[in-house]
Amino acid sequence: MIRYALVKNRSPVHAVKSVLEKMLSQKLVDAILAAARNPYSLLPMPTLFCDPGKMEGIDPLAPVAPFNAARQAAAVTKQPTGKRIALVLRPCEQRALIELVKLKQCSLENVILIGVECLGRLENQAYIQHASEVSDFTSVFYKNPDMQAEVTRACGVCEQFTPAGVDLTISLLGAPEGGVGITAETETGDTLITQLELAVADEPESRAAAVGKLLQGRIAARDALFKATVEKINHIEKFQELIATCLSCHSCRISCPVCYCKECVFITDIFAHPPETLLRRAMKRGAVKLPTDTTMFHLTRLAHMSHACVGCGHCSSVCPSNIPVADIFRTVAAQTQALFDYQPGRDISEPIPYLVFEEELSESSV
Repeated sequence: MIRYALVKNRSPVHAVKSVLEKMLSQKLVDAILAAARNPYSLLPMPTLFCDPGKMEGIDPLAPVAPFNAARQAAAVTKQPTGKRIALVLRPCEQRALIELVKLKQCSLENVILIGVECLGRLENQAYIQHASEVSDFTSVFYKNPDMQAEVTRACGVCEQFTPAGVDLTISLLGAPEGGVGITAETETGDTLITQLELAVADEPESRAAAVGKLLQGRIAARDALFKATVEKINHIEKFQELIATCLSCHSCRISCPVCYCKECVFITDIFAHPPETLLRRAMKRGAVKLPTDTTMFHLTRLAHMSHACVGCGHCSSVCPSNIPVADIFRTVAAQTQALFDYQPGRDISEPIPYLVFEEELSESSV
């Protein structure tokens, strides 16, 4: 049974904080992982809470994410602890976590998933600038369409901004000022709403219209991005031109929440060419660009990971050369995922297509 509860407080941030504090104080969970500011920075970071009295800086609605927190969620769930943990994640983080579960990197046993309806994130420095000038910037952001327009390009084309496959959804779309909606998506979520004694209400009529309007705009922006990006990568020469300034720093690989290999081939001796090899290539061709193998690196990542791309955009955010890595990945991923009818994080029981072998029986063998 799906139930909608309305939580009102001084602001959406305080409303969410009150619910999470209550979950810990009533011992409905042993720990909560959620974004929170710390005394040293305005930038909210994934924080593991066990004491409700320590949750002063908690702000999972903040329109910023220094990185995709699926890795941190996996770090606290990769081995059984006997503790009940609530994970408060954005849709792209939750979907990445599901992929990591499929890859045996963590487990959802004894885990409560709480999804945040996400209007997007700002780049870190842009958020810090706003947050240093505006008190409770998170609440201001959700009221101000101009600020919402500043989200990263990856967020501006994300059509999966509402959580799926979670126990509870925290929703601001259509909610009255100063309040948030808490929707139970599972039996576990429904039980939590009862235990927390939240005020059950009818879902606001304005919510469906708000979701539909945002979705329509996101899809239009996404399709325009795909069309423009295809023109930039539809030939190997164009592709190489787009990634020509790659430093081979591998920041995009490091920031990718579903790039899980403990040892990447690109940081092994296979691509650590000795001087003799570099000189031999240069003598054969007359000249060779350094670093080498950047095209191979990006094409290999596309072949390896495009089925699992959740579109979080952090690969572009961390690129020191401002290469639109996320544009490339989302465009290619859309085609790869359509080919396999696969959406990463859609269903925990849905097998990863690269790991499935289906034998077609010929008529003679039937």
